[in-house]
Amino acid sequence: MEIRNLLPGDIEAARQLLIANGWSNRIGGPDKFARLVANSQRVAVAVEGGEIVGFARALCDDVSDGFLSMVAVAPSHRRRGIGRELVRYVMGNDPDITWVLRAARSSEAAFFGQLGFTPSMVAMERRRP
Repeated sequence: MEIRNLLPGDIEAARQLLIANGWSNRIGGPDKFARLVANSQRVAVAVEGGEIVGFARALCDDVSDGFLSMVAVAPSHRRRGIGRELVRYVMGNDPDITWVLRAARSSEAAFFGQLGFTPSMVAMERRRP
């Protein structure tokens, strides 16, 4: 299994992975997804046997702040450390960057807690309609 940056030829396969994992309302059609990827500073995929089995993307200024936006792993490949490696890959190793994310389900909170994230009382959000 390989974790690497998303390549142009990976875009549709990554979109299909996200659709299959419940992200269709957030990624839209091919054009919208291509814009979403193009406007993200960090986008990674997990590839096994030529198939994209994981995806992560983040927005980051590379100085102070980062936002982990999406992490998805195909159900058949979960619980093997792929999500953890994707998160580590897109976050990099800079200790001066504060990373934030939204984790709505308790399973997500447990997963991200294992990666050093803690609940915060300082974040605010303006939700989509």
